[in-house]
Amino acid sequence: MGQNNVLLRLQEVQFALIELQFYLDMNPDDQRAVQQYNCLSDELHHLKHEYEAVCGPLMQFGFSNSPNRWVWTSTPWPWEIEY
Repeated sequence: MGQNNVLLRLQEVQFALIELQFYLDMNPDDQRAVQQYNCLSDELHHLKHEYEAVCGPLMQFGFSNSPNRWVWTSTPWPWEIEY
């Protein structure tokens, strides 16, 4: 999957997880939603690892490791990415 496709899918999965969190706050016993949340959470972890291996870290403040050099300034800003 190309890096822009991975980034787009990351955004889609993050959005779905946020919506599921809101839903599960009101429906905590919905096992199907819990399973879907866990499946998407696993997918997000995989996509994040795949993207960071090629493009560098996604998040600061200790959520993502940085390769041998600091790369935050060498990647495009979110509004600079063309999908």
